[in-house]
Amino acid sequence: MLFNYTIDGFENIQHQDYFSLQKIINKLMSLYRSYGYHQISTPTFETYDLYVHEDSIPSDDLFKLVNHQGKVLVLKPDATLPITRMAAMNHPNSDEIIKYSYQTNIYRNFSSPEMVKKEITQIGIEYFGNNSPECDGEVIALAILSLLEYGIKDVHIDLGHVGFINYLFDELALSPKAKETLFRYIENKNIGDIAAYLDQLKLSTDKKEIILKLPTLYGKPKTVLKDMKELCINEKMEWVVEQISEIYHHLEVMELSKYVIFDLGFTNQMNYYTDINFKGYISNCGEPVISGGRYNNLSEKFGIPRPACGFAIDLLKVIDYMEQENLLPQDDQSRNVIFYNCTDKAAAYQVAEKFRANGSIAEVFLIKGTWEDHVHSLRKNQLYKNAKLYLLSEGNLYTENNNQLLPLDSVDTESEVQ
Repeated sequence: MLFNYTIDGFENIQHQDYFSLQKIINKLMSLYRSYGYHQISTPTFETYDLYVHEDSIPSDDLFKLVNHQGKVLVLKPDATLPITRMAAMNHPNSDEIIKYSYQTNIYRNFSSPEMVKKEITQIGIEYFGNNSPECDGEVIALAILSLLEYGIKDVHIDLGHVGFINYLFDELALSPKAKETLFRYIENKNIGDIAAYLDQLKLSTDKKEIILKLPTLYGKPKTVLKDMKELCINEKMEWVVEQISEIYHHLEVMELSKYVIFDLGFTNQMNYYTDINFKGYISNCGEPVISGGRYNNLSEKFGIPRPACGFAIDLLKVIDYMEQENLLPQDDQSRNVIFYNCTDKAAAYQVAEKFRANGSIAEVFLIKGTWEDHVHSLRKNQLYKNAKLYLLSEGNLYTENNNQLLPLDSVDTESEVQ
C-alpha cells in the first residue's frame, strides 16, 4: 500500500547518500568560495511569466499551479534564469563583476518517456560581467575540478561554440527550418542525411562541402582548431577560432587541458547560450553530468545588458557513479549508545555530554527489557552497525564487546569518554 503514496520521477535520499551529498556540497562550495564565488539561493516557486517566452523550456515541461491571488506559478525549472534576474535586480551597474555559487533543486515534467527524473539536484556557478576567454577558462576549469575533487579521474569535457555554425549559416542565408534540420543532423553526426538534405538546397558545391565537414570537427583540440581555420569563410568564424583557442590556452596554463575534447557539432537544450557551450562526462555514464556555457544576452531580459558564463552539475548522477566506484565519503564519526537503569539517568546524560564534547555522537536509552534483547535489536539495525554500546547500572559503567559486558573503572573514567 505504501507504493500508492509515491510519485514517479521523485525519489527519497537515504541517510547514507544524504551524508555523502552534504559532504560533497560543502566541499564544492568551499572550492567555489576559494575562487571568489558567493553562495546564494533563489525561491522554489517562480512566476510563470518568467518562462512563458523562453522557448528553451517547453510549457508542457513546467509544473504549474495557481496561488490564492490567481497568479500562475511554476516550480523552478532552471537555475540560471532566476539567478540572472537576481543579479540584475541587486546589481544594476552592468559593469560589475558578480560571481555566484548555488545548490538547488529544479523541476521538469519531461514529456519524453526516456526522461524519468522530475526533480534534479544541482550545484553550480554563474560568473557575470566578464566577457573574456579567461572567464570561460575559469568556469570550465572549475567544472573539471569539481569532479577531480573526489577522485573521479576519467573526466572529459566536450567543448563547443554555437557561433561557429551559426555564423556559417548566416553567411549562407539559410531559412530557420533549414538551420534547424541541419543542426539536428550535424549533432547526430549523420553525414548521409546531411548530404541528402543539402541536395535539396541551392548552395554552391564548396559551401556544401564545408557543411559536410562540420560533424568531423570533433576530437583533439589542436587538430580541430586547425580544421576550423580551414573552414572559415568570414571574420566572425575566425573570431570563434581565436576565442576557443585562447580558452584552451587558459586551460593549458591551469594544467587541465588534457580533460577537454572539442566538439563543434553539438547544441544545448537551453538555447540561451550564445558562444561556448560544454558538457561534462564521466566514464561509464552515458549522459552528461555537467552542462554549461556562455549566455551573453539573457540578462537583457531583465533590463541589464551583461555577459555571463556558468555551469550546473547533476549531483545525484555523480553520487550514483561515486557509489559504484566506492568513492563516496563515509560517515566515520564515532557513534556511542548508552543504556541506563532508572536510577542512573543523570549519570548517563553526563557521560553522553562528555562524548559529544569530544566530537562523538552519543545516544541515550532507558533499559526496558534485558540487556541482551537491546544489543540484539540494535545490531540488526543498519544505522547502528558500528556503534559502541555501553551500560550504566548502579553507578557502574560497562562497555560491550562480543556480547560480553566489560566493566570500566567508573562513570568518571576519562580515558573512555575522551
